[in-house]
Amino acid sequence: MKALITLILLLIASISYSQEYTIAHINAHWNARNDVDLPFQILGYKVIKGDLEDQHENLKKDISAVPVVILFRDGKVAMFWRAGISLKLNLTVKEIEDAIRRDKQAYQLARGN
Repeated sequence: MKALITLILLLIASISYSQEYTIAHINAHWNARNDVDLPFQILGYKVIKGDLEDQHENLKKDISAVPVVILFRDGKVAMFWRAGISLKLNLTVKEIEDAIRRDKQAYQLARGN
């Protein structure tokens, strides 16, 4: 019985402190040559790719330059990177990994953990 209660408490703790991240890469068809080279996963989190032309009008209005990479935590924007006037985004996987780690630490500090 003690082991079962301990297991339940561990599961509750892991769920309450876990955060789900998603990385979205959006670019326009006409700028495909400047895509950011990203794997399918970063630190085990899904990387999705989308074309600007296929996005909802509200999102299109919010994107001022392509390509753009957006880091979502639990469905909300945690960080984003966008290209400058060159229409290129020099972003590495390590930079995204570092951003995820920093965001996790900040989130845990904000929760008092």
